[in-house]
Order: sequence, then structure tokens, then C-alpha cells
Amino acid sequence: MEAKTLASKRSASPLDEKHPLDDASEEAVKIDSRIDVAAGLVAGHDNDHISPEESRRLRAKIDWHLLPLLFFIYTVQYIDKGTLASSYVLGIVQDNHLTIDEWNTLGSAFYIGYLVFEYPQNWALQRFPAGKWMAFNILLWSVFLGLYCVCSNFGGLFVLRFLLGASEGCITAGLMLVTSMFYTRTEIAERIGWTFQCNGFGTIVSGFLSFGVAHISAQGKPAQWQWLMIITTILTLIVFVLFVLFFPDNPTTAKFLTSEERVKAVKRVEGNKNGIETKVWKRSQFMEALTDTKTWLFFLFAAVADLQNGIGVQYSRVIKSFGFTNLQTTVLNIPSGLTQIMGITLGCYLLRKFPNSRAWINIGFWMPSILAALLQICLPLSNKAGHLAGLYVFNFGGAPGFIMILVWVTATVSGHTKKLATNSIVLIGYALGQILCTQFWKDRYAPRYIVPWAITLATHFTDIAIVLAIRYVLVAENRRRDRLLVEAQAAGNVPPEMQDFGYVVKTDEKGYAVKVKVDKSLLDLTDKENLAFRYVL
Repeated sequence: MEAKTLASKRSASPLDEKHPLDDASEEAVKIDSRIDVAAGLVAGHDNDHISPEESRRLRAKIDWHLLPLLFFIYTVQYIDKGTLASSYVLGIVQDNHLTIDEWNTLGSAFYIGYLVFEYPQNWALQRFPAGKWMAFNILLWSVFLGLYCVCSNFGGLFVLRFLLGASEGCITAGLMLVTSMFYTRTEIAERIGWTFQCNGFGTIVSGFLSFGVAHISAQGKPAQWQWLMIITTILTLIVFVLFVLFFPDNPTTAKFLTSEERVKAVKRVEGNKNGIETKVWKRSQFMEALTDTKTWLFFLFAAVADLQNGIGVQYSRVIKSFGFTNLQTTVLNIPSGLTQIMGITLGCYLLRKFPNSRAWINIGFWMPSILAALLQICLPLSNKAGHLAGLYVFNFGGAPGFIMILVWVTATVSGHTKKLATNSIVLIGYALGQILCTQFWKDRYAPRYIVPWAITLATHFTDIAIVLAIRYVLVAENRRRDRLLVEAQAAGNVPPEMQDFGYVVKTDEKGYAVKVKVDKSLLDLTDKENLAFRYVL
């Protein structure tokens, strides 16, 4: 039987109170696998307070250990899944006898694998240690990437692209999960933003790698595109080793933290009301995720937003269609990485200055992307500089807008099973959009590609409408909860589900059952069960 919301019925109860087990069990939850893994760690520490200086010191220590690994993995992941696009001018099409339709389908194959395995990946992230599961998948994708080199036809490449998407499907979900364990709501947004900056850095590194590989003799073996696969496979294996050695599963087991620091790491994020981690899958939370309106609004946003991302696979074709050579094409996408980094940096800064403005920041960043799509549609093809500028501006706006949604999902869902289920549904929407987006870039639309750019433009306006709908739903629910709390306080009877604490039963050093006050987030309650939860905007 799942743990229910169990707050004190006696508001005047002391913070730490001993009772016989039978009495305590009436108001408290037994510490076991059904509630948060951190509940036993912090039970009895309710009076412990962390000074701002101590919080900053601990955050800096967490940053030092987590962020380099997240930066490495996102840089390498972006390079790896972008190897197909980079290989377009390095001979992969000719050596594998690909048609343009087959090329487009290979772009979709990655996200078909991502889509099919997204829910199993999130299920595994709950059942197994998160860091170790992510490391295992990094090993798998390095193997699949290396096997590209032995392919000579569409079928072999399709299977490997499918498997590469399947193995990479846990990385973004893992990022959203792990950052919510270690950081506060505003910190989560910044850390996810900084990590996604590595997509821009990956674009830059990939451009230089492609430029270097393009100088290898095109007549030799391995071929130029095979050299690119070999180099990126080696980089991925290095990241795998680093993850195995250093990446934590959660704050309660992080080796780089002392026992005291682990307690403080959990305490400093209690304000998220999201908890840390629970290893038992709960059907009720899964069903709540399926019936929650905001889940499907986030899903719809992700699906529509990623209809724009066909350019991520097609950029070599598009840039070459402007009239540039193969060698020029390998480096001309590098500024896209720089503008993406600039856009994400600005987005993170704005969120720090205006921490409850995710919706408005998201909408603001669609404006440059709208301008970029209009440039591609309206400028004559002879204006190479204008079209290139449009590509760079497009990357400035699109990435920060999508990141605002990812951090919004992370901060507005509570309950571990519900959180993973919601992440899975949103990323399935992301995969659906990615599968479809490559199919718009048909050869018959070249060289102007008016149709795919027009679809891109339409999706921007659709996403703005979805963001406004999400904000409306969350504002309405926050107001409803505030009204209920005021009415309960006026009546002098605040029910347990509106209180922000509960009790657990633990055994003290003498073997007695002790009823201990804990933050309600550690009882693994969903955001709907915990009426003390407020949604960020």
C-alpha cells in the first residue's frame, strides 16, 4: 500500500516526539522504499538550518563535481548524433548509396529509437541507480557509433541510428532528474541551460573536426566520414570512463560529499517540494501524470517545437545549397554554435533576474527565430550572407525557448514516479517532432526550402499559444490553493494536505519507535496530493 499524505493532526506537536509504534503509526509513515530515499537521512534534522554562506559553499562543491561531467556528456552527445549531418559532405551518402529520401529517413531513425525506448529508459532510471544506468547507456552508444564504420548500405545505418537514439534516450531525462536532486528551482534552470550550451560548443567542435577530417585524402581507407566516426567513438568512451568513476546516483550516496554534507544537500533543496528519489514505481502517480492537463500541454509544446529542428540534420545540405563548397560548408555552421551559447547565456541570466518568468522568457526568445524564418523565406537565394545570418539568428532564439520548457517541467511536477512519467511523455513529444521534422526537407523544395521554413514559422506561433495556455492553467491552480489556505486559516483548521510537513517513524539508537517531523516532499507526494506545493511560472 502506498504512503499517503500524513501531516500532523496536532499543529502544536513538538518537532521530534517519541511515541509507541502503534500510536506513531497513526500519524506517520514507516521509512521504507515507498517513500523518498532521503527521508531516513534527514529525519531528526528538522531544526537544522543552512546559512546562505554554507549553501553557496555546498553548491560550489556540487557544481565542481557535477557540471564538468554534464558538460562533457552533452558536448559529446551532440557531436555523436550530429555525425550524420556532418558526414553529408564527407562521403557517407556516396559510400552507402543513399537517396535523399533515405538520408531524411536516417535523420528520423535516431528519434524513432528515442521514441520507442523513452518510457523504458525512464522506468530504468527509477529502478536502477541513475548515474550507473546513464554510464551503461553511454557505453552502448559508443559501440553503436563505432559500428557505423562497417556499414555500406541504408539498412545497416538505419539500425545503428535507431539503436543510437534508443541508448541516448536516457541522457536528457537523466539530466532533468539529477539536477532536480541537487539544485533549487532557479539553480536547476541555470544548470540545465549551461549544460545545453554544450550543444552549441558541440556544434563548434563538430565543425572543426569535420574541417580537419575533410583534409584527409578522400581516396584512402578509412574514408573521411569513417575517420569522423572513429574519433567521436573514442571521445565517447572517454566520457563513459569518467561517468563510471565520478558521476553520483543521488545526494544520499554521492561519494564527494561527507555524511554531514549529504544531509545539508537534501535540506537545501527541500523548498523545491519535489523530493529526491523513490525506487518503487507507483501506479497512482503514473495515472495522475496521464490525467494531468499540464502534462499534455508540455507534450504538445515539445512536439510542435521540435518540428523546427529538421535544420539540425539538414544544415550541411542547406548551407551548401547557398552555393558554398564542401570545405566551406564544414566550417560555416560554427557560428550557429556561438549564437546558441549566447542565447542560452542570456536566457539563464534573465531567469536569474526574473525567477518566476519562464513563460515570458520563452515567448521572448521565439521572436529571433520568427525573424530568422522570415529571412529564409523572403531573401533572394543570391544573398548568401543574409541566409547565413538567418541560420545563426535561428539558433540564438530556438534553444533558450526549449530549455525554458524543460526546466519548467522539472520544477512543476512532484512525486518520483509522476516526475519520470511526465519527463517521458514530454520527451516522447520531443522525439515525435524530431521524427517528422526531417521529412519536410524534400529534394523538390531545394534550394529555397520555402515549405519547410514556412512550417517552421507556423510552429513558432503555435508554441507561443501553448506557453500562454500552460501559464494560465498554473496561475489558476495557484490561486485556487491560496484561496483554500486562506479559508482554512480563517476557520482555524488547516488540513494535513495543506501543511508543508509530515511525520515518519524511525528507530532510535535504543530501539524505540520515534515519530520525526520531515518536509512533506520526502513522503513522495505528487504536486496534486500536496496542496502546499506552488507552481512556478
